[in-house]
Amino acid sequence: MSMAAFIKLEDSPMFQKQVRSVEQNTDELRDRCQKLYKGCKKYMEVLGEAHNGDIIFAESLEAFGGGLDDPLSVSLGGPIITKFITALRELATYKELIRSQVEHVLVDRVSQFLSVDLQDVKESRRRFDKAASTYDQTRERFASLKKNARDEVVAEIEEVSPFSEKGSLCGLFILMSLSFSLT
Repeated sequence: MSMAAFIKLEDSPMFQKQVRSVEQNTDELRDRCQKLYKGCKKYMEVLGEAHNGDIIFAESLEAFGGGLDDPLSVSLGGPIITKFITALRELATYKELIRSQVEHVLVDRVSQFLSVDLQDVKESRRRFDKAASTYDQTRERFASLKKNARDEVVAEIEEVSPFSEKGSLCGLFILMSLSFSLT
């Protein structure tokens, strides 16, 4: 997002409405990401348990009679049990692969988004609120000046006023560009 998108940036009620709308979208996105994160964690847990269950069952089948050179095992259906054991171990491997992919592709990325990207927006909002408050205080001080105010007080407020306004608008620009980049 470039500065060109905000060439005619005005702090109007319409613009404030757009800011609130983008912030609501960001909040909704955060909620959805938190639900996805919890779902991924639960799914990873279930896949881990299923993987362990497949391995344990394959080992118990192997102990029961999966050997091809044991006559008793062959009479109990050893070759078929061996195929079953192989299939269970392959399923366990696939479940572990899916679990690791969910962890690396989804959980890590969603965690990064929740802990860094959304935190940046939150911090940007805090800085904007602080800059806007400073600007409002400066405007109030300027508006409350009396006609007979000392020249140095007027000069000090006139000197600070443009900087606080620019700080407020800069904070707003950063907040909006971070929020737009997320939604």
